[in-house]
Amino acid sequence: MASRLRSVLVTESDEERSAFTLRFDAGRGGPGSALDDPMLDAPVGVGSRVVVVVTFGVLPQVLMDGIVTRQTLVTGDAPGTATLEVTGDDLSVLLDREERDAEWPALPDQVRALAILAPYAVHGIVPFAVPTPDSDPPLPIQRVPGQHDTDLRHLVELAAYHGYVAYMLPGPTVGLSTFYWGPPVRAGMPQPALSVDLGPTANVERAPRFRADGLAPVEVEGTVQDPSTGASVPIRSTASLRPALAALPLARKQPDLVRKDRLRLSGLGTTTAKARAQAQVDRSMDVVVGEGVLDGARYGGVLRPRGLVGVRGAGLTHDGLWYVQKVVHELARGSYRQSFTITREGFGSTVAVVRT
Repeated sequence: MASRLRSVLVTESDEERSAFTLRFDAGRGGPGSALDDPMLDAPVGVGSRVVVVVTFGVLPQVLMDGIVTRQTLVTGDAPGTATLEVTGDDLSVLLDREERDAEWPALPDQVRALAILAPYAVHGIVPFAVPTPDSDPPLPIQRVPGQHDTDLRHLVELAAYHGYVAYMLPGPTVGLSTFYWGPPVRAGMPQPALSVDLGPTANVERAPRFRADGLAPVEVEGTVQDPSTGASVPIRSTASLRPALAALPLARKQPDLVRKDRLRLSGLGTTTAKARAQAQVDRSMDVVVGEGVLDGARYGGVLRPRGLVGVRGAGLTHDGLWYVQKVVHELARGSYRQSFTITREGFGSTVAVVRT
């Protein structure tokens, strides 16, 4: 089967399910053969579990752990040129198969996330949920939070209330995956730098294209009625609380372009309302985006999303640390390309050097 594999495409993102496509040579056994290739009955059919591992040096990395959801046979124009495409999603697809109604009385959102994820341990899914900065679950006599969606969509919605993200991380070993529910990882050791326009040390195949959206940042204000006292409490968001990656945020450079949104919530406590307003501000601040293509062989490793990476050689305005939002891995015999999307809140570096 491995000899029939033509290419592998893996897409990782912090905003949606990761996906993969395997392309196999499915040409028939010989000229005039009327028999389907045995590949069509191979164990990579719909419902199969697929693990993609990439090894640089002696260190293997699990690039994808997912379930095959679609299978397509593309017949060729010439004899023996048919292609079998096997497509699937990461293990979070298991959380998105059944809508259900549930009640979660008096539970902080982090505990609720762990309770939802617990039954999936049988599939090798390890839950990891970070406590929220606010913890103000309503009393059962006031309101009982409910769920009326699939587990995955409910977890994503719950995360968005706090400016969090929710996604599946493959590995660290074959057969295990981690479901992460928490803030975007914007601290810690960055990945080796993306080197642009630096002669023989450059590892970027196509130089990044940077764009900035001055209308994306928002401020949120409004009032809520406190459930315990009945009083109207003013709510106003502050500047983004996420760790800064840029020396000059675009919202501070062009404050007149910051959009003013009204808080339109009811039935929530003051602490919860403030947290949701702040989460909306935090999500809007990554307004500078860079997109490019990395040469995997020259980079010498796997660029992973949902973490930090350094950029050097792009100039003082765009050098420094960035958050990796999305990576598309394209593997074929003799080549490995990684298309990336990186984001941050503004211009200029907050560090003197980046990791090479």
